[in-house]
This record gives sequence, C-alpha cells and structure tokens, in this order.
Amino acid sequence: MLVFAGYSVIFAHKNYSNQYIGNTNFGGKTRTQTKDILQSQTNDFLDKEIVLTYQNKDGTTKPYNIKPSDLGIQYNIDATADNLWHTGRTDSIFVSLWQQLQSLFKQNNQPAEYSINDDSLNKKITEISTAVDNPEKDFSLSYQNGTFVLTTERKEGERIDQNRIKDNIKYQISTIKGKELVFQTETYKPQIDEAKANQRLEEVNGILKAGNLTLQFEDQKFPADVPTIASFIGSRPKGDDMEIIYNEDKIKIFIQNLSGSINVTPQNATLTVVGGKATVFATARTGKTLDTVQTLVDIENALTARLPDKKGSADSLTINLKVDIQKPEITDDTINSLGIVELVATGTTDFKSSPSNRIHNINVGMKSISGSLIKPGEEFSTLKKLGAIDASTGYLPELVIKNIGDKISTVPDYGGGLCQVSTTLFRATLNAGLKITERTNHSYRVSYYEPPIGMDATIYDPAPDFKFVNNYNSYLLVQGRLTGTKLTFDIYGTKDARVVSISTPEAYDFVAPPAMVETQSPTLAVGQRQQVQKPHQGASAKFHYKVERSGEILQEKDFLSKYVALAEKWLVGAAATAPVPDPTPIAPTPEPTPVPTPEPVAPPVVTPVTP
Repeated sequence: MLVFAGYSVIFAHKNYSNQYIGNTNFGGKTRTQTKDILQSQTNDFLDKEIVLTYQNKDGTTKPYNIKPSDLGIQYNIDATADNLWHTGRTDSIFVSLWQQLQSLFKQNNQPAEYSINDDSLNKKITEISTAVDNPEKDFSLSYQNGTFVLTTERKEGERIDQNRIKDNIKYQISTIKGKELVFQTETYKPQIDEAKANQRLEEVNGILKAGNLTLQFEDQKFPADVPTIASFIGSRPKGDDMEIIYNEDKIKIFIQNLSGSINVTPQNATLTVVGGKATVFATARTGKTLDTVQTLVDIENALTARLPDKKGSADSLTINLKVDIQKPEITDDTINSLGIVELVATGTTDFKSSPSNRIHNINVGMKSISGSLIKPGEEFSTLKKLGAIDASTGYLPELVIKNIGDKISTVPDYGGGLCQVSTTLFRATLNAGLKITERTNHSYRVSYYEPPIGMDATIYDPAPDFKFVNNYNSYLLVQGRLTGTKLTFDIYGTKDARVVSISTPEAYDFVAPPAMVETQSPTLAVGQRQQVQKPHQGASAKFHYKVERSGEILQEKDFLSKYVALAEKWLVGAAATAPVPDPTPIAPTPEPTPVPTPEPVAPPVVTPVTP
C-alpha cells in the first residue's frame, strides 16, 4: 500500500503511466500538457485529408481522399483529457487501485472523444461504392404488364466492404493517427434459393391481385392503383432468401402529392376598421395537415396485410387518413368578444424625399404589420411579423445601416426603409402606453426620423428587433395606412384609465463630424470626385416615458440614444489634388443632412396621449 501511496503522490497532478491514444503516451502529463498535445495533434489531423486508395485486381490504383471537414469531425479535447485523467481515479477505490497497478506494467489504449456526421460518411462511402462496385446479379422482382416476374440473370459480382472502410476511418479518427487506407473489392456470389424466390414472387403478386388501395378523408378519396402499388414494392437478397421491401422514397412522393390536396393553412378572421368599428375583412379558415408519418405506416401496413401470413392485421383495401385539424383562434363569431371598439392611439412619421425602392419597401412592410391582432399579455415582435425580408416576399434592395466589423456602413440590402415601419410603430405604442420590451436606436442620426431626435427604432434581421407587450385587457388591432409621404399606425382596442406621459426629447453631448476623408479611385477620371458619405454630427438624446393606471405604474423608464459622428467621405480620381467646383453627389440616402447647430435643441415631439 505504501508503494501505491507513493505512486499516487508522484502522479497527484499527472495522468498515471502508460495512458495512450494512438501512438502517443500521455502518462506523466498534466491536464494542461494533455490538452495542449491533443489540440496540436487534432488540428494536424483535421488539416490533412483521409487517404483512401482503391487497389484494383489488375494492380492499378485510384485515390479517394476525404476532407475531415466534409464529415463534420469535431474533437472534444476536454472530454478526452478527462478520460485520461480519471483512469486510476474512479469512484471505487478497488477499481482505482487495480487501474493504477495495471498502469505500471500494461499499456492502456483509449480512444479520443469526437463527433462525426454519419450521414455524410455514409454518403461518401456509397459514392465510392457506386464508382467501384460491379454488384452480383441474383433473383429480383421486375414489374411487367401488370404483374411481377423474376429476373433470371444470375452472376458473380465485386463489391467493397463499406462497413469495414467506415470502421477503419473511425479508428483513425479515434486514434488521431492518419495513414493510407488501401481497400479492394470482394467477390460475392448469388445466394437466393430459387424456390424461395418463387414463393416471394407469388406473395407480391397476391398484393397486386387485391386491387386498388383507397385512401380517404371526409368526402375526398385518393386511389392508389395497381401500377402505383407496384412502384412501392421491391426486393433484396437476405441470405438465401429474397426479402420483400417497400420503396419508402416512392411512397413519400405519393404522400406528398396527397398533402397538396388536403393541407390547408389555418387563417384567423382578418379584421379592418370601418367607421371606427372592427369588422370582418376576410373570413376565418380551418387548418388541415396530413400526418405524413402515420400515412406511410398505414400504407405499408395495408400492403403487408395482403400477404398470406398477415391477412387481417389491418384493412388491406381502405385507409382512413389521419389529418390534424387546427382551428383558427379568431373566427367570425368571436370578433365581438375581442374588445376592439375604439381608437386607442396613433403614431405617424414622414418619409419625404425617400427614393422609390425605399417607398416600395415601406409599403410592403406596412401591409405585413397592418391587421395584426395582439391578444392580452402577448409580446409582439416586429421581425417575426414581417417574416422573411428578401426578394421572395416582395422587397427591393435599398440602403440600410450595417455594422461591418468595427465600421458603420450604409449599403444596399433587401428591405431598406423598414426602420420607418418600426419607428412609426414605436411612436404609436408609446402613445398607447404599451410596455416596450426591446428597442434600439440607429447607429447615427437619420433625417427621416427627426424631429424629434431620439424617438427612432431600428430593426435588422435577426437583431435588433422592436418588441412590445399588449398590457391592455382587450385585444389590440394594428392598422397601417399611407397618406402622401406619411406613414401612420392606428391601434384599436378598448381604452382603460391609464395616463401616458412622454417628455420632450433632450439632445446633448454633440460631437462634430471627423475630418473629411478622401480615397483615390482608379474608376474615376482625373479630377472627378464622388461623394459616398455625408457628414453626420454625433449626439446623445433621451426622453422619459411613464405609464400609470389607477395609481399603479405600468412602466417608467428613460429611453436613451447615442448616435456616432461620421466623417464626410469622397472618392477622387487617381491624380486629383484639389476639389472641383461641381462634385457628383450620390443618390438620395436615408442619412440626415448635416446638423449645423452644436448646442442642445428641444425639437417638437409626438403629443402625449391620455387614452
């Protein structure tokens, strides 16, 4: 015991002796040393290709190398180091002593902990198999003229052992030790017994003789005729037998076509406001979704029930399809119970001087928000309601503000102008006294939103978002409208006793724009100049927001905004040395005109509303 005690003391902060991964002995290494070695070895392994060489029987070879990144290989350095460390340090004192004793005389090989995408590995090896194999031919099913027949050509074939190759690759990964894997094909002879093949032939033809398979839901019927059923059936060797199998890919295509005739997206009754009262604009629609997984099982069970030893196990002629029903939350009959009886608040912004693409995007975004029905206690996400912001949803490229690295840039992207939508919605929700849960100001001041300063809300998928919670007892309906160059959101519901206070925004800590930046451009003629960024004055702003109801403070906070200063930027012809009288300005942008007044201002603000 004294020997073991001394051994434990010596290796108190080290792995016990003879702990190996591959050819590397981690015995006597500290945890830090172990991790450093593992990190170096795994990085080296992942940087190199896994080398596979096919050796043909005529002596020729062909490489089939695989990049570790294509297999999604990831090593778990911490877990591997822990495994090495815990050898000889288990919860059982007897196991620990036994492992310590073994470590003095015997090499203990352990695998590295890793993860791999098995689907990718299978795909790679299958691709090699397709290129190399010349499979044997054996009895199989062939559908001809309304019935199955047996193919009679039988001969030897050559195939690689896919499982062995995959095991060898995984062994290399686990030992962090790469070397060339040489593989060959092996000879496979036909094995199916002819009598068994004929028995299976009789069984599958029995499936066809049972006739069509009818799938039904409510008053809809979908027949699968005999040729379709035949396409679902296949065979494969299984020892000396021919196994009947179902082609699930073909069945899934059939089911997908069924889904197109059954599935219906649920839709709430869409509301609009006429004469200050909510009314139905589009009626509600019940949703229906075919259970495709259960349908696949039902089809296979119905066909199996046609086999002699399975008769009666399921209905072999008719399938009652399982369809999930989704009832709309808001129906035509429930509208009167929602409490949408009056205008609660309004918010408006002006997008004057916006380019055509920006106006188009504002209109698309407004229509996505308009008609939103928000139940009591629900948090509304502007980005979630807008959905995909790309060409597929009707948006056009327009200038947006992006933080690229440590630089702020204004670049074209789909949905430029949607911040007009989120800013207008922000002001409407403030006036309604709603609980604001997420709001972010723009990186720099934007003229479309001033005055007032500091009351803008930027959005960009996936973040930042603008969110708020309906803290009224009634549903709220958001309706949008465009009037000339003004965007308005009206919020309808049932007013309560809340009082909303919004202070006049205060601007402070003004920062002058940095010095003008000129960049030589080989694309401009000598002496030509093009402005690519206007100067922006930096500033901070804040306003106080307080919502009370019957003596209870629902929300009180200061909304703070900080806007950076940006330099004026020009591209100049390569040999230009001085400004020319007529610079070529850039197209209208969502940026503000330079702010000349350096002292604090008190611009107009949305009038506080007491709903």
